[in-house]
Amino acid sequence: MGLLMLEKFEDGCQLPGASPAEIAKLKIILPAEIKAFLAASNGFNGEVGQGYLVLWSAAELAGADGYEIFEFRDDQLLIGSNGGPTAYGFVKGDYISIPFVFAGNWLNEVRVLGRSFEEFIEAIERGEGW
Repeated sequence: MGLLMLEKFEDGCQLPGASPAEIAKLKIILPAEIKAFLAASNGFNGEVGQGYLVLWSAAELAGADGYEIFEFRDDQLLIGSNGGPTAYGFVKGDYISIPFVFAGNWLNEVRVLGRSFEEFIEAIERGEGW
């Protein structure tokens, strides 16, 4: 993760970042971008442009399958929220938003916010995370 990306998080970073051992203990497979973020900041809670973003710490990610929004698998997991009714996650290569409460098939509720962590953050900055 580049220095410019970290500047977007300066007001809500949770320092120090997670240790390599903390990240390695996770029983979930994280995208390299999320691992890099966790190494720099062990979670985040704050405004990003026009949006609000909560990215869970390594400890919170370890229990993320408990939200039961969708079946927990290596290619789909939750990584945070907007601090309200919307969860953020990673599904089959896409960073997504999904309501914590939905009707019917959850696939109909998914909104793709980007294919990379940077695209995801840019969508949050534009206020598209709700």
